[in-house]
Amino acid sequence: MVRLLIAAAVALSCAGCGGRPEATGSPPSSGNGGSLRAVQDSQKPEITVGRISKDVVGRVVVVPEASGAGPSDKWTFEADEYRRIDILERTPTASGLDLVVFMLTRSRPGEGDIQVSGQLKLHYEWKGKQWVLLGIDNVSFRYSLGIST
Repeated sequence: MVRLLIAAAVALSCAGCGGRPEATGSPPSSGNGGSLRAVQDSQKPEITVGRISKDVVGRVVVVPEASGAGPSDKWTFEADEYRRIDILERTPTASGLDLVVFMLTRSRPGEGDIQVSGQLKLHYEWKGKQWVLLGIDNVSFRYSLGIST
Protein backbone atom coordinates (compact mmCIF):
# COMPACT_ATOMS: atom_id res chain seq x y z
CA MET A 1 0.00 0.00 0.00
CA VAL A 2 2.82 2.41 0.91
CA ARG A 3 4.64 1.64 -2.35
CA LEU A 4 1.44 2.38 -4.29
CA LEU A 5 1.12 5.79 -2.56
CA ILE A 6 4.78 6.61 -3.22
CA ALA A 7 4.45 5.59 -6.87
CA ALA A 8 1.34 7.76 -7.25
CA ALA A 9 3.10 10.75 -5.64
CA VAL A 10 6.10 10.36 -7.96
CA ALA A 11 3.85 10.06 -11.01
CA LEU A 12 1.86 13.17 -10.07
CA SER A 13 4.97 15.22 -9.35
CA CYS A 14 6.44 14.30 -12.74
CA ALA A 15 3.24 15.15 -14.62
CA GLY A 16 4.41 18.73 -15.17
CA CYS A 17 7.90 17.67 -16.28
CA GLY A 18 7.03 17.29 -19.95
CA GLY A 19 8.49 19.18 -22.87
CA ARG A 20 8.04 22.78 -23.79
CA PRO A 21 4.39 23.90 -23.91
CA GLU A 22 2.87 24.96 -27.19
CA ALA A 23 2.98 28.64 -28.09
CA THR A 24 -0.07 30.62 -27.03
CA GLY A 25 0.53 33.78 -28.99
CA SER A 26 2.55 35.41 -26.23
CA PRO A 27 5.75 37.26 -27.13
CA PRO A 28 8.92 35.20 -27.33
CA SER A 29 11.02 34.85 -24.21
CA SER A 30 14.59 36.01 -23.84
CA GLY A 31 15.94 32.93 -25.61
CA ASN A 32 16.11 30.64 -22.61
CA GLY A 33 13.70 27.96 -23.76
CA GLY A 34 10.55 29.61 -22.44
CA SER A 35 11.52 29.45 -18.77
CA LEU A 36 11.63 32.44 -16.47
CA ARG A 37 14.77 34.50 -16.81
CA ALA A 38 17.18 34.57 -13.90
CA VAL A 39 17.54 38.00 -12.34
CA GLN A 40 20.58 37.21 -10.22
CA ASP A 41 24.08 36.81 -11.62
CA SER A 42 25.05 33.14 -11.61
CA GLN A 43 28.30 34.06 -9.82
CA LYS A 44 26.38 35.48 -6.86
CA PRO A 45 24.42 33.29 -4.43
CA GLU A 46 20.65 33.52 -4.45
CA ILE A 47 19.03 35.52 -1.68
CA THR A 48 16.88 32.96 0.11
CA VAL A 49 14.02 33.18 2.58
CA GLY A 50 16.41 31.95 5.29
CA ARG A 51 18.88 34.69 4.44
CA ILE A 52 16.15 37.34 4.55
CA SER A 53 14.92 36.06 7.93
CA LYS A 54 18.43 36.50 9.38
CA ASP A 55 19.09 39.84 7.64
CA VAL A 56 16.01 41.58 9.09
CA VAL A 57 16.90 40.79 12.72
CA GLY A 58 17.41 44.04 14.60
CA ARG A 59 15.86 46.13 11.81
CA VAL A 60 13.03 48.51 12.67
CA VAL A 61 10.02 49.23 10.46
CA VAL A 62 7.27 51.76 11.16
CA VAL A 63 3.93 49.96 10.86
CA PRO A 64 0.42 51.39 10.86
CA GLU A 65 -2.48 49.62 12.54
CA ALA A 66 -4.33 47.30 10.10
CA SER A 67 -7.71 49.08 10.25
CA GLY A 68 -6.13 52.53 10.18
CA ALA A 69 -7.86 53.44 13.43
CA GLY A 70 -4.88 52.96 15.73
CA PRO A 71 -1.56 54.79 15.89
CA SER A 72 1.51 53.78 13.93
CA ASP A 73 4.17 51.96 15.88
CA LYS A 74 7.68 50.61 15.34
CA TRP A 75 8.32 46.89 14.87
CA THR A 76 11.79 45.55 15.65
CA PHE A 77 12.47 42.13 14.16
CA GLU A 78 13.74 39.76 16.87
CA ALA A 79 15.85 36.66 16.20
CA ASP A 80 13.51 34.26 18.00
CA GLU A 81 10.15 35.49 16.73
CA TYR A 82 8.06 33.46 14.30
CA ARG A 83 8.39 34.64 10.69
CA ARG A 84 6.87 33.40 7.44
CA ILE A 85 8.36 34.94 4.31
CA ASP A 86 7.36 34.57 0.67
CA ILE A 87 9.43 36.23 -2.06
CA LEU A 88 7.01 37.86 -4.53
CA GLU A 89 9.32 39.83 -6.86
CA ARG A 90 13.04 40.09 -7.62
CA THR A 91 14.11 43.22 -9.50
CA PRO A 92 17.73 43.89 -10.45
CA THR A 93 18.92 47.44 -9.81
CA ALA A 94 22.03 49.32 -10.89
CA SER A 95 23.74 48.48 -7.60
CA GLY A 96 22.09 45.23 -6.54
CA LEU A 97 18.67 43.69 -6.16
CA ASP A 98 15.29 44.74 -4.79
CA LEU A 99 12.98 42.08 -3.38
CA VAL A 100 9.30 42.46 -2.62
CA VAL A 101 8.32 39.95 0.04
CA PHE A 102 5.18 39.07 1.92
CA MET A 103 6.03 38.62 5.58
CA LEU A 104 3.96 37.49 8.52
CA THR A 105 5.35 37.70 12.03
CA ARG A 106 3.97 37.96 15.52
CA SER A 107 5.00 38.86 19.02
CA ARG A 108 6.70 36.30 21.19
CA PRO A 109 4.53 34.44 23.71
CA GLY A 110 3.88 36.53 26.79
CA GLU A 111 4.27 39.86 24.98
CA GLY A 112 0.64 40.27 23.93
CA ASP A 113 -1.15 39.11 20.82
CA ILE A 114 0.31 41.25 18.04
CA GLN A 115 0.49 40.07 14.45
CA VAL A 116 2.23 42.02 11.70
CA SER A 117 1.85 41.10 8.05
CA GLY A 118 2.03 42.51 4.56
CA GLN A 119 4.54 43.43 1.89
CA LEU A 120 8.01 44.84 2.39
CA LYS A 121 10.53 45.96 -0.21
CA LEU A 122 14.08 44.95 0.66
CA HIS A 123 17.05 46.70 -0.93
CA TYR A 124 20.16 44.53 -1.30
CA GLU A 125 23.56 45.49 -2.64
CA TRP A 126 26.51 43.27 -3.57
CA LYS A 127 29.45 44.30 -1.35
CA GLY A 128 32.62 42.43 -0.56
CA LYS A 129 31.49 39.16 -2.15
CA GLN A 130 28.17 39.05 -0.29
CA TRP A 131 24.65 40.46 -0.36
CA VAL A 132 24.07 43.24 2.18
CA LEU A 133 20.60 44.43 3.18
CA LEU A 134 20.73 48.23 2.90
CA GLY A 135 17.16 49.14 3.68
CA ILE A 136 13.53 48.13 4.06
CA ASP A 137 10.52 50.02 2.71
CA ASN A 138 7.05 49.33 4.08
CA VAL A 139 4.70 48.60 1.18
CA SER A 140 1.69 47.22 3.09
CA PHE A 141 3.09 45.84 6.37
CA ARG A 142 0.42 46.39 9.08
CA TYR A 143 -0.13 45.27 12.67
CA SER A 144 -3.26 44.01 14.38
CA LEU A 145 -3.94 43.34 18.06
CA GLY A 146 -5.63 40.35 19.60
CA ILE A 147 -5.00 38.06 16.62
CA SER A 148 -3.89 34.62 17.70
CA THR A 149 -2.92 32.19 14.96
